[in-house]
Amino acid sequence: MAKRRIGIAIDMTPMVDVAFLLLIFFMTTTQFKPPEKVGVQLPGSKSEIHVPETRTIILTVNAAGEIYISDENLSQTQQVAMEDLVSAIVTWRSKNRSAVVVVKGDKDAEYGAVADVMNALAESQTLRFNLMTDLKVPEKKGKKRSGGSKGH
Repeated sequence: MAKRRIGIAIDMTPMVDVAFLLLIFFMTTTQFKPPEKVGVQLPGSKSEIHVPETRTIILTVNAAGEIYISDENLSQTQQVAMEDLVSAIVTWRSKNRSAVVVVKGDKDAEYGAVADVMNALAESQTLRFNLMTDLKVPEKKGKKRSGGSKGH
């Protein structure tokens, strides 16, 4: 007489509960982008060139004309006086020669402050850099805006 196999049933409910708990834990504790120490409202642009997220040096000019230099993690943000900017750029570039330099200028900052940063980049022999902007999505032609009703 042949022996019959007994089927084994495994309850999957506890494993699903653990999977959801892990998912919720990682979703609530993970920070995707660290908060910026210097808030800047970027001007708009139609350019879709993407700036690399690693190995960057970020020069930020806020609305008050203050200049900050930091890395991509924003962990080493430091304020720099205009007269010390060239030496700060040279120091940061010597740490990482292949880093991409990004200039973030507030849309309300005076043009002269951003132009001074670009002049400092030229003095420090950093001739290639990116200007960071927010992407403006062009409106589709032929669509009417719903802006309210006209009175007759």
